[in-house]
Amino acid sequence: MTEEKEEKPIAAGGEESLSETVQGIDWEKLLFVVLLSAALYLEIVYATFLLVLLSVVRYLVKGSVDARIFNFSDALITVVHDTLRYVLFRSNDKPWPLSPWPTAEVSTGNGSAKTAEELAAKPTEAEGEQPSKE
Repeated sequence: MTEEKEEKPIAAGGEESLSETVQGIDWEKLLFVVLLSAALYLEIVYATFLLVLLSVVRYLVKGSVDARIFNFSDALITVVHDTLRYVLFRSNDKPWPLSPWPTAEVSTGNGSAKTAEELAAKPTEAEGEQPSKE
């Protein structure tokens, strides 16, 4: 009988800690984790496939990939990285779409980073030296 008396307070103590744990859970974060996991799947599978397809078509047609595609792909990489960190409980910073879309800069290959708009506005040296075809 002494064993029964000792077991009851332990069980009651376990139930209290369980209810405290359940009350202490951030249910909003758990909901976002589940929803963002589904969104992460869509981002990786479909958005990446479309981005690769656009890049390949642009490369076949023009011989280079557009700066806007570089800019978007860098932003997409940041979104996927931030989303993974959030759903794996490595960060409490909410990723896109719960925060603004990240801004990315495109590297020109010589160590300087410029935005896609700057790259599109400034013609390359090779384009500037070619005579016009008009």
